[in-house]
Amino acid sequence: MAKYQLNQMRNRLNPDKDGLWHATPAPAQKFDTDDLCRLASRHTTLAPFEVRAVLDLVSDFVPQALAEGRVVQLGGLGSLRLEYGSEGVREPEDFHPRLMRPARVVFRPSRQLMQEVRAALFYEPGGIVAEGIAFDSVADYRRWQAGRQEGAGGEP
Repeated sequence: MAKYQLNQMRNRLNPDKDGLWHATPAPAQKFDTDDLCRLASRHTTLAPFEVRAVLDLVSDFVPQALAEGRVVQLGGLGSLRLEYGSEGVREPEDFHPRLMRPARVVFRPSRQLMQEVRAALFYEPGGIVAEGIAFDSVADYRRWQAGRQEGAGGEP
């Protein structure tokens, strides 16, 4: 299950949408490489340390392949590629590699991965964040809000 938090967002470009509540991913427990290796090894004859060794080998070669301009396909997961650009110049002769912006690594999930994730995904409330304070539920937020209004002499 994917937990979400409600956050009140500012929208300076569209005043009609300023202050609307939006769902954002709630902080989640990490599923680290060791967890992944243990889970993956359950379905094979490999030990978790062997799965980890393969992942380490792959991660050793990916940076060089990306630096060479290659797209790295990661099986059914998707692919990694570099994305970059530069400042513009008026004349081609004015261009220099110093004008390049820092490159970013972009992951593009496969269609298969996205279909499987969407088929297994369901959402569950994970709280609300207002004014930098995390609440377990909308009801808790409303109680806090009412307490603030009473303390300020306002009506609940």
